[in-house]
Amino acid sequence: MTSTTRESGSRSRTRKAILDAAVTVLAQRSTASMAEIADAAEVGRSTLHRYFPERSELMTAIFRMTVERLGTALAEAKLAEGTAAQALRRAVHAYFELTPALIQVCSEGQQRSEDGWLNAAFEQADKPVVGLITRAQAEGYLDQSISPEWIYKVLWWNVFAGIEATGEGLMGKHQAAESVIRLLERGLLAQAGS
Repeated sequence: MTSTTRESGSRSRTRKAILDAAVTVLAQRSTASMAEIADAAEVGRSTLHRYFPERSELMTAIFRMTVERLGTALAEAKLAEGTAAQALRRAVHAYFELTPALIQVCSEGQQRSEDGWLNAAFEQADKPVVGLITRAQAEGYLDQSISPEWIYKVLWWNVFAGIEATGEGLMGKHQAAESVIRLLERGLLAQAGS
């Protein structure tokens, strides 16, 4: 292993430590200072500023990391396998495994994404869920009289409410995910005999 490889590996670990600490700290207190983030990451302020000279650059990195993790989480949820009901449950739980980072994306991301890249990247990562909703309607699991776009919005507004609730300490991730699933099933399931 060359010294350059070790250095880039070390830089990558430091960058990841800063991002992970920032997600945790900012999920607890969105106004946390860069100094507090540096302390949580166990790096000096100068090190933090070498990686992220401005807070906006740190936030952009958090948003990009979250989109990547969302894509990975949904791929690991194997949404094409099993019934649509089973896959929908896995998708909702996958969202909540990203809760601390999604708090940042949901609360600050839309306001900070002037060029629209975050919305586009998020939509791309979330395409498997849109496909799942269409499959769920075709299988007769979700109501076919409701547009898939509306179901997707309802899903996300409920996920967002659950993420806020976990951020506020009102419930844990698992409880929030199950609450979202219960709300969807009670409001969007296809009616027997319709």
